[in-house]
Amino acid sequence: MANNEVLRYITATVDIHFEENHVACVYCPLLETYSRNQCRRTGEYILNTHTIGYECPLHFETKESE
Repeated sequence: MANNEVLRYITATVDIHFEENHVACVYCPLLETYSRNQCRRTGEYILNTHTIGYECPLHFETKESE
C-alpha cells in the first residue's frame, strides 16, 4: 500500500513587476478574465479591476532608483 502522507511542503516565490502608477488587478498576470474577473491565487472575484483586491496576497515594495 502506498503512503500518501505529506511530510513537508516547499514554498516558492515569484516577483511580479508593475509600472509606477499602474499597480492594480487589471495589470496583474494573476487576474483571470475569461468569464469573470477573478484572482487566480485567492479565488476572489474582483469588482473593480483598477484597484487592488481585498484579499490580495502580494506584498508591495517601493524601490528608489539609483
